[in-house]
Amino acid sequence: MTIDERIRKELEGQGEAMERLSIEETGLFAMLSRVFTGGLRQWAAYAMFLTLAFLGVTVWCGYHFFTAGAVDDRVFWGLLALAGFHAMSMLKLWFFMEMNRHSVTREVKRIEIALARVGDGPQNRQ
Repeated sequence: MTIDERIRKELEGQGEAMERLSIEETGLFAMLSRVFTGGLRQWAAYAMFLTLAFLGVTVWCGYHFFTAGAVDDRVFWGLLALAGFHAMSMLKLWFFMEMNRHSVTREVKRIEIALARVGDGPQNRQ
C-alpha cells in the first residue's frame, strides 16, 4: 500500500474529531463569527465598527450627491461617496481574507490529524 492510498484511507475513515471540524463551519455566518475569535478579535470588532461607519458615510454622501444643485457640489459629494464605498469594500475584503485564513488553518489541522494517524500505523491504533 502506497502512502497516497494510506492517506486517502485515513481521510475517508476519520472519526469524531474530523466530524467536529466539519460541522462547526457550515455557513457564511458561522465562518464570519470565527473571525471574532482568537487573537484578532479586537481588530475584527474595530473593523466591523468602521465598516458600519463607512456605510453610514457612504449613504449620507450619496444622499447629498443626489440632492445637490450645483455640479461642483455633486462632484464633491460623489467623490466622498466613492471614497466611503471604497473604504467599506476594503474592510469587507479584509473580513473575507480572515475567513479564508481560518478555513485554511482548519484544513491544515485536518491534514495534520490524518498524517499523525498514518504515522502511527495500523498496528498502534488500538
